[in-house]
Amino acid sequence: MAVVELSIVPIGVENTSLSSYVANALKVLKSTSLEYHLTAMGTIISGDLDEILKTIRLMHESCFEAGAMRVLTQIKVDDRRDKKGSPGQKIKSVMDKLGE
Repeated sequence: MAVVELSIVPIGVENTSLSSYVANALKVLKSTSLEYHLTAMGTIISGDLDEILKTIRLMHESCFEAGAMRVLTQIKVDDRRDKKGSPGQKIKSVMDKLGE
């Protein structure tokens, strides 16, 4: 299972607010069975890496469909093969080491 952090930023759009583009991209993600967590600065997705990458492509394209002429997408991938992981498990591991 992969854990992916994603940030999609349309560039050169008329407004400084990007929330409508984020909402359109999130609609694409919500149409899948992938687990995700929206944050103020990006989205964390967990699941099958192939499905995640296909979904990211559709999310990226949704910005062009909404009128953006340029889109910057940043992706971080944690693809662990030795055991199953999740965003919650990663946080818990650090918190345990802090004694919290």
